[in-house]
Amino acid sequence: MSEVRTLAKNTTVLLVANIISYLLGFFTTLYTARYLGVEGFGILALALSLTGLFGVFTDLGLTTLTTREVSRDKSLANKYIGNTAIIKIFYAFLTFGIIALYVYIVGYPQEVRTVVYLITLSVILSAFTGIFNAIFQAFQKMEYMSLNIIINAILMITGILIVIHFELGIIALSSVYLISSVIVLIITLITYSWKFFVPKIGLDLKFWKPTIKEASFFGVSNILVVIYFYIDSLMLSVMVGYSAVGIYNASYKLIVVLLFIPGIFVTSIFPLMSQHFESSKELLKMEYEKSVKFLFATAVFIFVMGFSFADKIILTIYGTAYTPSIVALQALIFVVPLIFITNLFGNLLGAINRQRILIIITGVSALFNVVLNLYLIREYSYIGASVATVVTEGLVFILMISYISKHFLRISINENITKTTVTGIITVILIYYMKFNINWLLAAVLGVIIYVLILFILRIITKEDIEIFKRIF
Repeated sequence: MSEVRTLAKNTTVLLVANIISYLLGFFTTLYTARYLGVEGFGILALALSLTGLFGVFTDLGLTTLTTREVSRDKSLANKYIGNTAIIKIFYAFLTFGIIALYVYIVGYPQEVRTVVYLITLSVILSAFTGIFNAIFQAFQKMEYMSLNIIINAILMITGILIVIHFELGIIALSSVYLISSVIVLIITLITYSWKFFVPKIGLDLKFWKPTIKEASFFGVSNILVVIYFYIDSLMLSVMVGYSAVGIYNASYKLIVVLLFIPGIFVTSIFPLMSQHFESSKELLKMEYEKSVKFLFATAVFIFVMGFSFADKIILTIYGTAYTPSIVALQALIFVVPLIFITNLFGNLLGAINRQRILIIITGVSALFNVVLNLYLIREYSYIGASVATVVTEGLVFILMISYISKHFLRISINENITKTTVTGIITVILIYYMKFNINWLLAAVLGVIIYVLILFILRIITKEDIEIFKRIF
């Protein structure tokens, strides 16, 4: 019971923090997109994609490994803090060097280069904040991670509004990312010193070799994952232009925002799964099966609403200049049910020490994504990039669930996937019928009611599930 309540507490504080963050982030994106215009927003999106792609070198799996190992043995906290801090200094220089080399080779204009460098420095500082967040996660003290999330969101929206008010331009707007990262890192360091221990820099070279080696499996996997998350924007910028990047990212960023839902859940449950892999396989299996059911039901609901009301969402947030993003969103929204589950699968593989399998799966998928983008972007621009993202995630889903079902636990596809998919299809059809006959807001409300009712009618949500929710509360 205490573990259930701990999970509920951690999930709740992260949920609240992310809701606040994404509400503020919604307005940040809205004002940024409208202030910069399609091309300017495309430049910023390019910089964020580039640093997202190469920013993985600032960590190379150290954060995930730290969380897993410290969750199993809390006495290792200071050892990991002290040593990974030094290792990340070397990683920081590596990251900046790789990005600077790429920018030089491609030959971006000076303004684009400056934006990229500012965002890169921001990502590097955030990587050092990640060291402390890994310990917070391992100790299941998510309230401190939540504090970082909220503070960063407040700093970002405040900075962006100041830039827009004084019309300072895209360079100043990019500087907001860097300034926010500096302040959050300072606050995190103070919080950790106050609530845990004063961090001590340690130099244990014998500890470095096995740590870097084990973390590298997570790191390589992360590199491959970000390739098919961000390579599409880079390829669009080269093959089509900044405007296509802006149109694509207007919808893509909405999908990324939605990832906070599986993200906070997996962040909360990962330490428990890591512990239970060694102490209680039965608990781990229960956590896995229930997680699949709840995450997929949530994801399908988001798909239903996003696909049905893509036009209202895009035009309300971005305005008519981004009308082409409507079709892109309707294509991309298919990735949500897939990515919610693959997020869980990936973390499960890490928790049960199968990160090597994760590398193989993500490697195959990353290569597949690049090849697919080369053809589809050339032929269909940002629509092609959207389709490539969905198809690639579908491949990841098939490979992961096949391995887990064969070597760990086979769950009922009918009970956890098929029934929920049918529920989503029925709801979409009914919503589209209602959209043309009644007010769209009323159609949305009725869609919610219909979806929940079918979940109960098909017994996707059971009395046992309701009892679990009651126990949590």
